[in-house]
Amino acid sequence: MPTRPPAPEGLPQYLAEGVPKQDDTDLRALQDWIDDLLEYRQDVAAEDIDAGEGESIEAVEESSGGTVVIKKVSCGKDNCKCQSGELHGPYKYVVRRQGDSLDWEYKGPVSE
Repeated sequence: MPTRPPAPEGLPQYLAEGVPKQDDTDLRALQDWIDDLLEYRQDVAAEDIDAGEGESIEAVEESSGGTVVIKKVSCGKDNCKCQSGELHGPYKYVVRRQGDSLDWEYKGPVSE
């Protein structure tokens, strides 16, 4: 007889105890909802990406692991060339939703 799979490590106890008590219909609905949440977090549309002050968005590309954004930035130093508009970069970021905000993960410089 198969054994029930263990809950993922780090899952809150109330979920680890509560989810297995759900019937099959509710578990399938929960699975669909989780899939939708994951897609929502990774699918950041180009119109959701805003350049901050001293930044320039060069490209936005959707990918399966999040939205890839290439941008140039200002370092903020008073005597730097970027203060006159010659921004640093371009740099690559992967953007995902984290709650109601966007999480920018720096991936490094991009060769032009």
